[in-house]
Amino acid sequence: MSQGTINAAPSNIWVTLFDDTGTELDGDVANGRVSTTAGTDWDSPGTDFDNAVEIDFGEAQANITIQDVALYDSDTGGSNNELARYSIDAAPQDVNSGVRVFFSAGDLSFDVVDNTE
Repeated sequence: MSQGTINAAPSNIWVTLFDDTGTELDGDVANGRVSTTAGTDWDSPGTDFDNAVEIDFGEAQANITIQDVALYDSDTGGSNNELARYSIDAAPQDVNSGVRVFFSAGDLSFDVVDNTE
């Protein structure tokens, strides 16, 4: 804000998971970070942003513990700015190897005004 410039809005928003130690779990799920299309794959009722499509991480490749879900402006390369991060409901959640990890449409909600972290 002090520099008078902002980055261009991303065309894709990447969704990823973190464990209870703050480690990203992209290498522990079959699909890594999951790409969504900014705008069309997200609904915006008020100050919330909800996923309008299923977000499928594929099967867990190991036993994992999920604490947080986060949004980024790129895959693991590029500018890689974290846009938002929130703890998931009933965190932490343990997932066994071989279990599919996904969020059905409407399961994720990010309130851009009320971030209590």
